[in-house]
Amino acid sequence: MRGIYRAVILAGAGALAGAAAPAGADWLVMRDGGKVETKGPWKVDGRRVLFSQLNGTLSMLRTEEVDLDRSAIETARAVEAAAAVPAPEPKRAPVLVLTEKDLPPVREADLAEEAAAATPPTTLNVVSWEKIETAGGEGVEIFGTVQNTGTDAVTAPRIMVMIYAEDGGLMATAEGTVNAGAVPPGKSANFRAAFPGVPDFADVKFDVQGNLYKTQPPPPAEGEELLEEPEPEAEDQGDQAMS
Repeated sequence: MRGIYRAVILAGAGALAGAAAPAGADWLVMRDGGKVETKGPWKVDGRRVLFSQLNGTLSMLRTEEVDLDRSAIETARAVEAAAAVPAPEPKRAPVLVLTEKDLPPVREADLAEEAAAATPPTTLNVVSWEKIETAGGEGVEIFGTVQNTGTDAVTAPRIMVMIYAEDGGLMATAEGTVNAGAVPPGKSANFRAAFPGVPDFADVKFDVQGNLYKTQPPPPAEGEELLEEPEPEAEDQGDQAMS
């Protein structure tokens, strides 16, 4: 009867051996070489070994059927192997997720301001301008003068003329025509901008641009030599010698 009971326990334990065992599962090694995996630690109670099968069923074996020393060794090996397997890292939630709705829209005005900030400032300034009505009376023209107040030449000068109404609203823009391809330092150039179909305006603004060009000092004229400071003559050490 005991042999049948032992066979039933071993058969049930063997059927559950392929199931995933929890970390820290122990082992019982039989004297005939068989192994029984237990759920949790087993316990020696007199002439019995009490343990739980992997499905949680409480079972027992006689102590003379179990090699307790080998069981302890196999259990220690299982615990060590379980500790050597690294636990999977938990998935971390993203700190911040941005969508298109969270980003502010990019305006053309912002892009224009960034482009203007990236452009080096020019030294061309509008020093005078006047408004003249066209011959047919169908519009107005603006004639003016720009001056280079810097120390470097300005090449490819460009000017944008903007006219405004009395309420401050922009009426029209026109790119002015500069009559010079470059403006040297301290020099001036004239410009013209036409606004056909505009009888009058209340205010005007100018946006002057250009490329700075480093100028070199002019070479000396032919026959002109650069004056160099004479080197100091060496003192006569003999005159300072004591007689």
